[in-house]
Amino acid sequence: QKFDPYQLNGGLVAAVAGKDYVLIASDTRLTDGGYGINSRRYLSGRIWSASSSTSLSTFSPNMPTDSPPAASSPSATALPWKRIPARWEPDGSLVMPSINESLENHLGSRKVIQQEDPAFAIVSSSSFVAHPTKTNMPIMIGSAGCASDCESLKRRLRLELDALECTFPNGSMGVQSVANLLQQILYGRRGFPYYSFCVVAGIDQGGSHHDGGSGSGAVYVYDAIGSYERVAVASAGTGRELLQPILDRLFTGTSENTHNRKESESGDAIRRDKMAVMAGDQRRGVAGSLHPPVQTTVNCSWEEAVHNVAQAYRSVAEREISVGDEIVICVVNTSETLDGLPAVDVFSYPLKKH
Repeated sequence: QKFDPYQLNGGLVAAVAGKDYVLIASDTRLTDGGYGINSRRYLSGRIWSASSSTSLSTFSPNMPTDSPPAASSPSATALPWKRIPARWEPDGSLVMPSINESLENHLGSRKVIQQEDPAFAIVSSSSFVAHPTKTNMPIMIGSAGCASDCESLKRRLRLELDALECTFPNGSMGVQSVANLLQQILYGRRGFPYYSFCVVAGIDQGGSHHDGGSGSGAVYVYDAIGSYERVAVASAGTGRELLQPILDRLFTGTSENTHNRKESESGDAIRRDKMAVMAGDQRRGVAGSLHPPVQTTVNCSWEEAVHNVAQAYRSVAEREISVGDEIVICVVNTSETLDGLPAVDVFSYPLKKH
């Protein structure tokens, strides 16, 4: 049998950038490359922090932790959401408590409400607070593909960040710098690439007006050898070809707005993407100063974005055997802060268990 150094362990990650928030999502199924399931609650190599100097816990401002986010759209389908007591490990991984783990030890005296399925526990207590030690804006990376390569890439990137952060005046790197560093690491291994497909999500503190301004979300999507671009909605991994069209339709699809009505009155039958930037408005210049030909943020609230991502994942889970069990969504919100720190919410939603 021919030796194959790679194994596709599944995983589907997605990210959405908003005007004042960014979210990243992943399913928790880990497969053996076929029909076998190695884990139904795998998350450590799927969503992880891009800085070892960041220590985060969940934070739910002005809302009980056992209540789902209210969808801003009246037509949005009510979903059985729950905030979960996920935590960030010292190695940067976002992990959920195991079924047998005592949540009382992790949450102190906070009350735990147990549902029929013990895997889904709802915490009913006061809000959690995000406590970054060096950087106020957490940067998260989602990776899918070969689980061992994703883990190796995580360790390599975090080691590089530890070495580079000492040279920055404020001791932290922005999301664009992290995105460039990830590109260099992936491209440096192009001869024997990491079998890892990544998305980067963070808050852009120095963005231009075209990019949504300072404090807006920033999302970058990659292939296995480092080619990347900044987008508003990104997905990578197994089932991406199913998920991306759904997300595009929910977030950036055409709608019957005033612009479309004017085009129909003028006889122009072409329906344009409402988020596309017209050719005359695109900036020209040397490489590195060019703006993307599309808007890089969506125009909906974070509650609606969470619902849209959940519905998209639910559709993919019905059609792709490598996606399922549960979806975990981490939201960084700059409009809701406590003591000047950003809000970090972690939600879970059960998917189909094939």
